[in-house]
Amino acid sequence: MIKLKFDFSQKLKYKKSLYIKGDYNPTILNVIHSFQTRYYHRDNKLWECKVDYFPIILDKLKYEDIKIYGDIPKKYKQFMELLDKYDVPDQEYTSKTKPFEHQMESFKYALTHNKFLLGDEQGLGKTKQALDIAVSRKHKMSHCLIVCGVNGLKWNWLNEVTTHTNEKGHILGSRVNRKGNMVVGAVSERYDDLCKVHDEYFLITNLETLRDKRIQGQIKSMCESGVIGMTIIDEVHKAKNPTSAQGKAIHCCCSYYRLALTGTPLMNNAVDLYNVLKWLQVDNGSFTTFKNRYCIMGGFGGYQIVGYKNLGELESKLQNNMLRRRKQDVLDLPPKIYTNEILELSSSQQKLYEEVKEGVMENIDKILLMPNPLVELTRLRQVTSNPDILTSAKTINCKYERVLDILDSTEDKLIIYSNWAKVVNPLYELIREKYGISKVTGETKNPMEQIDKFQNDPNCRVIIGTTPALGTGYTLTQANTIIFIDEPWNRATKEQAEDRAHRIGTKGTVNIITLMCRDTIDERIHSLIVEKGELSDRIVDGGGISKNDLYKLLT
Repeated sequence: MIKLKFDFSQKLKYKKSLYIKGDYNPTILNVIHSFQTRYYHRDNKLWECKVDYFPIILDKLKYEDIKIYGDIPKKYKQFMELLDKYDVPDQEYTSKTKPFEHQMESFKYALTHNKFLLGDEQGLGKTKQALDIAVSRKHKMSHCLIVCGVNGLKWNWLNEVTTHTNEKGHILGSRVNRKGNMVVGAVSERYDDLCKVHDEYFLITNLETLRDKRIQGQIKSMCESGVIGMTIIDEVHKAKNPTSAQGKAIHCCCSYYRLALTGTPLMNNAVDLYNVLKWLQVDNGSFTTFKNRYCIMGGFGGYQIVGYKNLGELESKLQNNMLRRRKQDVLDLPPKIYTNEILELSSSQQKLYEEVKEGVMENIDKILLMPNPLVELTRLRQVTSNPDILTSAKTINCKYERVLDILDSTEDKLIIYSNWAKVVNPLYELIREKYGISKVTGETKNPMEQIDKFQNDPNCRVIIGTTPALGTGYTLTQANTIIFIDEPWNRATKEQAEDRAHRIGTKGTVNIITLMCRDTIDERIHSLIVEKGELSDRIVDGGGISKNDLYKLLT
């Protein structure tokens, strides 16, 4: 038996504390050790901790024999009532769309894990898995909240709700405008909408919306009262920084059931895991405590992470609360075929490239003092992708010419990616009259219309877009060829973009063509991605770039 008692604080600086006593129990010990604020009374063999940890303890020990003493705070009496409601088996559920075996496995995993990370590789249908889990719990709550890490994916989730369930979804703040188009209003409209009563089971919003304090407060209240019983956070790695506004905002989603989704490896470094583990209530200490436990600090002032420790322990925490499968292990998909095409800069491009490169080299010391030195390198990269961004002089674009050659030489449906809208938009105008084409950038109002056109219209052969906007969350399985006009800074982002086509529903081999200009920064970036070395890590992490690093990228 485990005894929990609310009483006046003895060692902690609070009015009241929660005291825990019982026979040896590894489960409760693991929970207690995750608390930042705790004290062990050796004489009485009991633990003292913050009252705020009470819901976490009840959640983790719901199958244990527990006795509670003392004056239970009013807000936790409500939580205990919700526990009785949640402590009901999930309903037998027949999915609207037939699940694969690995999707059934996640459904079973959810029966014993109320909060976990679904980290399946891109293309394994995490969206369907999440929706099936949520619908099986509908009898326990009014709403499931879906938070999209990428703004444009709200419409994709709405479409997936219709495809995979018999439930309805509602995008917060959405309405039909005078032209008959569905639009999403400002944050104030989303707040007003959130406060209304909705018949739809799924409420859908994006991560940036959560930054609004009023919305945070309303969501927290709805979670605590049980109106929102489950939260799904898609692309949760977008909220990995615990000090950012988005990283802090996810903690208002304090529902009983929590499901984090990502196909992108979180562990560029150990600290990337903290905020997700905290939201899943796996780690309940402060960020400082986490770094002290798993990071070796050094450098100037001792504030820089120079290494890691206790990674076996951290990995165990993650593995006990994560389900991750790879495509090669669970699906019989056709292969990806990679082709790197080395192009020659046109003479006008070459001249401009040398001018920009010379300017960067001359000002390298000033560039290093900038908050993000890589911004200056972006100008150099854009010369190889679309020199017209930087000059009004007439230039020949070797990459555009190669894209046109590829289009003329195949009947495949194609995806074309670039990092920048200033590269995408001119190429779109160049292609649109000859080929059926869709376009998705950060400025696209309803990207799902463009996605549906590409997937379902046989006359639409091409979809072109920016990697951040088009390369995440969508299904583009009609494509057999992918062209990268320029590569992202890191491998994970590129793989994510590739897997828009290489996923469940893929019908044939996916050809991935990367265009690079010879003896330029293109080749250096590609080497970084392939090697995933020390410099690549520093670039992905966004800091610590040295003069030597810049020289490696430039020469």
